[in-house]
Amino acid sequence: MARPKEFDPQEALQKAMGLFWAKGYHDTSIRDLVERTGVNYYGLYGEFESKHGLFLAALDLYRDTITTELLRALRGPGPVREVIAKAFDQLLDMMKTGDGNVGCLMCNTAIELAPYDADSAAKVRAHRAQLQQAFHRLLTEGKAAGELDETADADALAAFLATTAYSLGLLLRSGASDAEAKGHLETALSLVR
Repeated sequence: MARPKEFDPQEALQKAMGLFWAKGYHDTSIRDLVERTGVNYYGLYGEFESKHGLFLAALDLYRDTITTELLRALRGPGPVREVIAKAFDQLLDMMKTGDGNVGCLMCNTAIELAPYDADSAAKVRAHRAQLQQAFHRLLTEGKAAGELDETADADALAAFLATTAYSLGLLLRSGASDAEAKGHLETALSLVR
């Protein structure tokens, strides 16, 4: 008879996600994960099979929580440019955690792990596509409502805005000031017209 779990897997995953987000995959040791989650090695491996399995689950949780919040903000009411600005402001706030300016977990993964790990790369590509689709929908609706120039290329602008989410994370992670991040965002928003 299997022993009942002595921990909440979702709570452990949430804590592990925060640690991976702050330190990255390679700099997060199993010992770090045990200390952060309060779950022993056997419990973590019994639930997630490996550090890599735990990391992939953390990427899924990021998509299901942080990314979902951004997507929800992109469905908000108001003029297109205002909706995008509010969504990016919210994203900037989410990139600042108790562990500091951690940036975007997907951007961090794209740089650190995706070039060498097909599973991580697939999750990053799917994430970027999800963002791009959300921006494309919003821009297309804006064009139909007459809020954007009818010659605006919604495909190209959506791709650019999706990668802007990543570049904002990179700026924060690398120590840029809030003013620098806001300046970057204003430049991106200037293209939404």
